[in-house]
Amino acid sequence: MVNADFLAQMKEDAVLLNTSRGSVIDDEALMAKLESCPNFWYGTDVFNGEPSAGQADWTNPIAQHARCYGTHHCGASTAQAESAIGEEALRVIKKFAACGEIDAGNCVNMAKNDSNGLKKISVRYSSKIGTLSKIFEVMAMHKVNVNEMQNLVFKERMAAVANMQVKADETDMVEMAAQLKALEDVIDVVA
Repeated sequence: MVNADFLAQMKEDAVLLNTSRGSVIDDEALMAKLESCPNFWYGTDVFNGEPSAGQADWTNPIAQHARCYGTHHCGASTAQAESAIGEEALRVIKKFAACGEIDAGNCVNMAKNDSNGLKKISVRYSSKIGTLSKIFEVMAMHKVNVNEMQNLVFKERMAAVANMQVKADETDMVEMAAQLKALEDVIDVVA
């Protein structure tokens, strides 16, 4: 992600901070930026090729650069963090077991629900193997992209409903809805 083009758009006296993954950085491009811009700085707690074990001999040219500040990459490796992660995982599992909902509140980088150009469609269908894939085949034929989906399976697992937000024009929606309704195991389509 952070390649030569990205770095070229940064000011020559900027500070780049990376606390995500070492692999998002093109090391050669970063080194070139550091060498060509004496007021450019880099701060990170992750490096490409860093060892996964707690102790190892390791060197990296970026880590040795005078304008790179690197800190220990401990992530969730503290007792307090590990305990909190375990408790949160258990809470999410309990919520799913109790009501069948996945709590997306802790998800990172989820797309915002931007309704610009998105259309809603609900497809109720018999919960049989292959039915949902047939629904997606029809959508793919119309080049309709699913941006969000919630698939609910009803009691006894006989029926389900897929509520989707899709990117499609009105003509495709009408034609697609008609084709979806014609599928053998589709009960109803609301678009």
